[in-house]
Amino acid sequence: MPHEETEPGVQHSPQTLIVGAGPTGLTLGIELLRRNMPVRIVDREDRPHPHAKAIVLWPRTLEVFRRLGVADEVLARSVALPAANYYSDGRRVARIGFEELAGSRFATPLSLPQEQTEAVLREAFQRLGGEVEFGRTLTGLDQRGGGVRATLDTPDGPEHLAASWVVGCDGAHSTVRELAGIGFAGLTYPQTFLLADGPCETSLAHDEAHYFMTSRGVLVVVGLPGGGYRVFAGVREFAESDDPLRVLQEAANERCAVPLRMTGSSRTGIFRVHARRADRFRMGRVLLAGDAAHIHSPAGGQGLNTAMEDAHALAWRLALPGADRVDHEVDRWERERRRVAASVVSDTDRQTRMWMLGGWRGRLRDTALAAGQHSGLLGRLAPPRMAQFHHTHPGHGPAAGWIVPGRRVPDLPLGSGPGQRPVHVHDLLTEGRTVLLVLASDAASAARSGEVRRLLATGRDSRRRGADSERWLRVVTRRSPAAGAADGVRLVLDPAGAAHRGTRVRGPLAVLIRPDGVVERIVRGTRR
Repeated sequence: MPHEETEPGVQHSPQTLIVGAGPTGLTLGIELLRRNMPVRIVDREDRPHPHAKAIVLWPRTLEVFRRLGVADEVLARSVALPAANYYSDGRRVARIGFEELAGSRFATPLSLPQEQTEAVLREAFQRLGGEVEFGRTLTGLDQRGGGVRATLDTPDGPEHLAASWVVGCDGAHSTVRELAGIGFAGLTYPQTFLLADGPCETSLAHDEAHYFMTSRGVLVVVGLPGGGYRVFAGVREFAESDDPLRVLQEAANERCAVPLRMTGSSRTGIFRVHARRADRFRMGRVLLAGDAAHIHSPAGGQGLNTAMEDAHALAWRLALPGADRVDHEVDRWERERRRVAASVVSDTDRQTRMWMLGGWRGRLRDTALAAGQHSGLLGRLAPPRMAQFHHTHPGHGPAAGWIVPGRRVPDLPLGSGPGQRPVHVHDLLTEGRTVLLVLASDAASAARSGEVRRLLATGRDSRRRGADSERWLRVVTRRSPAAGAADGVRLVLDPAGAAHRGTRVRGPLAVLIRPDGVVERIVRGTRR
C-alpha cells in the first residue's frame, strides 16, 4: 500500500520489511513472494547464523514446509524421532510413541539443526527472487502516513525507507520490539542450561528422544543427522571459567541411565531459559512474530514450530485485497497467535517444572506417567498436544466429526478416481488459497446421490448451479472475511463413504478452509 506523504531521501514502496532472517522471517518472506507481494528481509548479522539452536520439527510445521515446496529436502536431511522416553533416577517410567499421530501424513517429528532448516528456506526464498540482506541493523521506526518509515544502518551508511508493514522476526532481543515500545514480561528459570552437539558413544537409540529426570536436574539426549547427538542439561551453578563440555559430561555421568561419553569435537552452548510473552504482537503497522513475540523453555521442541506458524498464519492475511480486510485479519491474527503463545508458554513451563520435581512430587509424577502409558491415555493425549494439533481458535458452529471450526483441518484421504493418485485434504492447500471442500454424499445417502449432487453442484459454470446450492454457498462464505468468496472449490462425491468415514461425518457437508489449514466454517446439508 503506497504512502500518501512524501519526504526527501525516503524510498517509498508498498513492500513489507522483515527484520530477521531466521526460519520465521524466511517463512514469511517465501509466503509473501508466492503471493507476488514485494518484500525485503534484513538481518543485523554479517552472515547466516552457524549454530544449531532448535532441532525438533513437528508434523504441523512439516505441513507448512510442504506448502512452501521444501518438505522433501527437509525430510532428506533429517532424522525421524518416532518416540520419546522418560526416565526417573535411571528407570524408564514412560515411552510416548508418535508413529500413529492421526490426521497427518507426517507421522513423526524430525530432528534437524536450525542452520540446515534456515539453509533450505533461504534457498527457497532465493529461488523466488528474494535476497537476504545481511549486515543491516534497524535503528529507527516512525509510523505515519499509513505506513512505517524505517532507518537501517548499512555498510554504506544510513538508509531510510518506507514500508507498508514492518515485521519483527529478530529474536528474543528484538530491536523491532524495543523501538516499538512493546513490553516483554515473564520469568527466567534459575538454572543455567548447557548443550553440546557432536559424536557420542552410547547405546541409547539414536532415533528417539531421551529425558532423564533426577533430583540433580534434567539431562536430554536427542539424535542428530549424521549420527551425532544433542546432549542438553540444566545446572544450578556454572562459572565462566568452567569448561561446558566437561560440566556436561559430568552431568551425563550422574544422570544418564546408560553410559554416554561425548567424543571428538562438539559444538557447545550456554544459555538461560526464559518464559516471556510480548504485551502485544501488533502496534499499528509494526508486528512481532516468533521469538520476538514469545520465548519459552525448549521442553518439547515447540519454539521454532510456533514461530513458523506465526509467520505462515500472517502471510496470507497481509496479501489479502482491501485495506480494511487486511486490517481486520491482522487484528484477528494477533488475537489467535497470542492465545497460542500463552498456551505454549504454559505447556513448556509445566513440562520444565515436571523435569525438576523431587521427593514425593517426583514419585507422584513417575506414577502418573507410568499409569498414563499403561492405560494408553498418555499416547492418545500427549502427541497431538506436542504437535499443536489441539489449538482451537474461536470459530463458528459445532464440530463435525474430526473437523472442528477454528482448528487445523486433518489431512485425511478423500479418495481418487481410476488410475489417479489419492487426494488428501491438505493437497487442496498447496496453492495457498482459501478452499471450500464439499463432501457431497456418503454410503448412507448413496441411494439419493442424484439429489445430493443437484443440491451441492459447485462447478465453475454458474449456469449449472441451482438456487439451493447458490444459497448454500452464500451461507458458507457469509461473514467470513478470511475468504470473501471461496477461492477454490473441491467437490468430493463419496458414495462409498470413504471420505466420510475418514472425517467421521455423515451426510452432505461444506467446509471452508483458510490458507493456513484452519477450518473457518462448517455448514451441513439438509437431509430429508
